[in-house]
Amino acid sequence: MSPSTSEDVTGETSAPGGFYGLTGNLWRMALVVGLAQFSMSFWAWQFAIFLEFDLASTFGVFLERWEIGFVFSVGTGATILGYVLSGTIADLIGRKNTMVMAFVPMAIGLVGLRFYPTWPVIILEYALVQFGWAFVIIVSSAIAADEIAVTAGRNSARIFNVVLLPAFLVDGLSPIAASILLDLGYKSSDLHLVAGAGAIIALIASVAFIGESLQPQVIEEARSGPVIAFSGLGKDFWKFALAMAGYIVIYRAAVAYLGNLVVGEWGDISTQMYGYAWSGFSLTSAALLSKAGDWADRNLRVAMVVTLIGNSLLILAFSVASGIIALWVLNISWALPIALWIGAEKTLVVRETGKEMKGRALGTYNFVISVGGLIAYTLGAYLWEIWGSLRMVYLFSGGLSFVMIVMVALALWSSRSTNTDEGEVTLGPSE
Repeated sequence: MSPSTSEDVTGETSAPGGFYGLTGNLWRMALVVGLAQFSMSFWAWQFAIFLEFDLASTFGVFLERWEIGFVFSVGTGATILGYVLSGTIADLIGRKNTMVMAFVPMAIGLVGLRFYPTWPVIILEYALVQFGWAFVIIVSSAIAADEIAVTAGRNSARIFNVVLLPAFLVDGLSPIAASILLDLGYKSSDLHLVAGAGAIIALIASVAFIGESLQPQVIEEARSGPVIAFSGLGKDFWKFALAMAGYIVIYRAAVAYLGNLVVGEWGDISTQMYGYAWSGFSLTSAALLSKAGDWADRNLRVAMVVTLIGNSLLILAFSVASGIIALWVLNISWALPIALWIGAEKTLVVRETGKEMKGRALGTYNFVISVGGLIAYTLGAYLWEIWGSLRMVYLFSGGLSFVMIVMVALALWSSRSTNTDEGEVTLGPSE
């Protein structure tokens, strides 16, 4: 069967039921996303450290804290734009073509970060990478949603999780490889060049191996609908999205600067050791993805609230902890909440949208969440500047986030959907 056909989702054999419950097309897509993940994971884990320390030592570029926050804020703005455009484009021209488009700005931005990381050009370079990465996130989720729709949503959280298994494995191994290069004397900027090569390879693999998952008649339906879907997604969608955006504002105000906290304020933690601990988190997450998806499928609302509570408790723990042992324990402990988060969140987003709207539902949701992230990065940098301590930022974020968890819980339990607690989710009226 040619990867360029749509038979994977339209035929009898396309229902998820292969290895780990994924179709052949989903596994091919998962492997491509793994390549894309390499293009991010090889360098992103230490990018904030790169901005604060390595730019000065290698290129003589000294950034103030607000400038570091501004780089992240503009990058988030580019991500927001990518989320809005990618979901719509994926519904209009198909998933495969949109995925291929994603790697062009990523490669350009990464090569630029290697050879010309100066202020303010570095803002544009980082934004290009984030713009392309937003396309990868949305399109990969949309392909999974297309395949899940064939089975009327059975085991949806598990499938959303397992499709990311190669990505988490790569996310776990990439910082180890990058840390080894740093130990050998390579500069942080060299990591960007290697990642850029990975983006080019991922582009080629997308063309060669990913099959179109969206049926031609569904693409035609999408073209006849609205280009930007701010209406037609339902009240439940918007209650959940806005409540989660509030949580993200508080949560990411701290998380964006985790590397700076550990390497800068904890003391006696090198960038390389931080990279190894990051790998421990990702590899543990990969091991838990399938089982966590099964747990989330049993009760999506409970899973979503539990994962948020777990994340907030860990934020508080980072505010008071120190030392290598604490770093490893907290990073590995973070794996379960994140593994639960992935499948539960995506299923809750697309559960009541039609086939022709899934890409736009995912794009719109991530747009809303990223607006929250845009505020978060600026808020975190501002609090860091006035308090002079990231520990205080983490303490503030961890405590206040519990208020936002209550808002998320209220949004979920006021939902009109009655099937989210029964282990099966109906993914749209058109199924």
